Amino acid sequence: MTTNTTTEENPTFPWDELPKIVAQYLRAHIVQEYATAMTHLSEDVIVIDDGHVLEGREETLKAFDKSANDYDVETRLMAVSRPAADVWEVGTHLSGNFPGGEVDLRMRFTLADGAIRKLEITV
Repeated sequence: MTTNTTTEENPTFPWDELPKIVAQYLRAHIVQEYATAMTHLSEDVIVIDDGHVLEGREETLKAFDKSANDYDVETRLMAVSRPAADVWEVGTHLSGNFPGGEVDLRMRFTLADGAIRKLEITV
């Protein structure tokens, strides 16, 4: 078993461009406090991560916790964009002991009714 994430926070990351709920989710996610992160997702959230579709908070929490137990990962938040009215994208850079060792990912958050309704994590 490996230890939890270490996080290098980007001091220029534009936190103020994000809705509060997305910022709160990210702050918990990047330090692998997934139980806290899940509170910002709708109960029936759809999460697409590495091509896998996860349905609901419970399934998402199990998948994220497994990854946290399997790998040491450092997450650096890079940029924010807003491609639609209720959609925000956050660019991230991950490094660690997972296959490949480094990857740039896009986290796409779709909001509805004050919660994160959908999260897509893609390369």
